[in-house]
Amino acid sequence: MKKKIALLSTMLIAMVVLAGCNLPAATMSAGDSQTQVALFAQATLTKFAQLMTVTPPPAEETAEVTQEQPTESLPTAEATATEVPPTATQIPPTATTAVPPTATEQVLVTEGNMVRVSFAPGTTNYTVVDTIPANTTRRYALRLTEWQLIDISLDSTTSAFIAVSNEKGKEMVDFSQKWTWYRDFATEAGDWYIDVRTGAYEADINLYLQAPERLSFAADQDSMIADALVPANRAHNFVAWGDKDQTLKVSLNPSEGLVLSIWHTNGNVLISSMAGANSFEGKLPEAGNYIITVFNSTNQAVEFDLSMSIK
Repeated sequence: MKKKIALLSTMLIAMVVLAGCNLPAATMSAGDSQTQVALFAQATLTKFAQLMTVTPPPAEETAEVTQEQPTESLPTAEATATEVPPTATQIPPTATTAVPPTATEQVLVTEGNMVRVSFAPGTTNYTVVDTIPANTTRRYALRLTEWQLIDISLDSTTSAFIAVSNEKGKEMVDFSQKWTWYRDFATEAGDWYIDVRTGAYEADINLYLQAPERLSFAADQDSMIADALVPANRAHNFVAWGDKDQTLKVSLNPSEGLVLSIWHTNGNVLISSMAGANSFEGKLPEAGNYIITVFNSTNQAVEFDLSMSIK
């Protein structure tokens, strides 16, 4: 009996000791579990924060693209000005209906996609007044005789340039030169084409075209009288050749209401219309062609005689 009691006591003491040994192990497992959860959560938050820094939200990307588009799509005058010009035979696609300067004076005629310019009776020039849309080429045609002088100048409210060619396709000026005026003699009779091209903006233009009447002396003569009719508030242009140091004399009859200007085709002025003169006498400073313009400052057409001598 005593042996049984001692055996039971020994077994109870062993169980208590074993139970005490297991308690620290249970406490460490719980601590380890909490630490791993905390570390995992911290790592996840850190990674999320890094992703947010490196990759912006889609909404921000869309906003940036939207802001850049208008700037990239805006046209620039420089880009338009450096475009490849059309060939001499290319006809602009835009048609135009030109308005004549007066109700009874038809000097512009639309022919398909081209506008034909004809001088009114008694005149040797015309100013085309037109509005041309942005990035558009408009063609004007003027018929000239062989060796006739043509003087072209363009004024516009925005960037615009001219190209000049003849009906055989020969180019005298192209758009890449960015010219707004041209003066030369027609080496062949026929149509001359003056193309006007606008830039990035619409342009109101004044295209001045002048083809002076040639004055030539009869054989063995150094003087002459030319008669002409100049409309009210318009001008009539003549051109004559003279050598250096020759004396040029010009007078008008009648003289009232008429004013002279005389200048070399290179631009050197002998007398300006601002002087209000109706006669001129002076030595020619250089050889060449001189343009003599008669302005009518009255409100009615005037028929006049121009007396000229060069000797």
